[in-house]
Amino acid sequence: MVEHPVTTTPSRMAGEELQRSAEPEDSCAPAPVPTEFPGAGTRRVDTTGPGADSVAVPRSPERILALGVGAVDTACALGLQDLVVGTSGLPRDADVYLPAPLVALPTIELGDDTDAGAVADAARDLTPDLIVLAGSQDLDPAVVDALADVAPTVVYSGDVLEWTDATESVADAYGRPRAGGDLLLDVIDRARFTAGATTPSDSWVSLVSVADGSGAGARVQDADTLGSLMLEAVGAGRPPAQRTRDGERVPPLPESPPLGDELDGDVIFAVVGGRPDSEEAAREVFASDRWMELDAVGANRVFVVDRAVWEGAGPVAARAVLEDIRGSINGIAPDG
Repeated sequence: MVEHPVTTTPSRMAGEELQRSAEPEDSCAPAPVPTEFPGAGTRRVDTTGPGADSVAVPRSPERILALGVGAVDTACALGLQDLVVGTSGLPRDADVYLPAPLVALPTIELGDDTDAGAVADAARDLTPDLIVLAGSQDLDPAVVDALADVAPTVVYSGDVLEWTDATESVADAYGRPRAGGDLLLDVIDRARFTAGATTPSDSWVSLVSVADGSGAGARVQDADTLGSLMLEAVGAGRPPAQRTRDGERVPPLPESPPLGDELDGDVIFAVVGGRPDSEEAAREVFASDRWMELDAVGANRVFVVDRAVWEGAGPVAARAVLEDIRGSINGIAPDG
């Protein structure tokens, strides 16, 4: 199995000083995983489209345009960060878990009103020999066609619920399909270790999104996010109002009585970030009467974690979330 360094997302306590402890410069594999298809020429790999069912890609790509957080994350996990020439879709504060040179690469903006010609021109300036693009229901086929005129373009699912399939698809496009499988096996092993070392099923683990721009101040985190999926992976107990299965909310049983605030639990992971004013807005939430009345707050068992990671997609982010869970779920937060 391929060995990879471990990094943790910057776990931060819910106090005046939001401390960071991650080492993003160590998050990527230090050397490229060897290509599994050496030599010149091309090979065909599957793509989700729009367009053809398969694409001829370089056997060993050397200039990768990674358009999507999953494509960037997987490149990092495989040690291919120096082959990436441009990115798209990285979240705000991605530098909390990805190395600065990778985050600082040129970006190509993709959105609902994207001009296909402008995207192709921006991509052409970066001279990639492979483009890997996160797909969605809103992906304009014209954008895919325009990019395909620049370099072979593989589309993978950008749905976080399918991040494991996406990792395998992206690793295959990069010429390292077996290594992609090893990445996922490593995440499974880490999830099993976390479950065995911390017995998360014995705790009610609350996952709360704080000051995310929804206007709610604090709300139960969406079920279809990486952090929620990783809590499922380790078998964490969840408060009745927060139970999930396969990334979907499971309603409380009819006979389940109300048990206090839906945000509360034995421990709370508070997901913060994504906005310029996130930390200031989070402090306002943490000082509110509702927040101060939560049992986990009184027990000093609130751990603030970064949205860029807990809402990420890919093996690097997944390992970081698991490390957060392992290191904090049974702990006491430092004084603020």
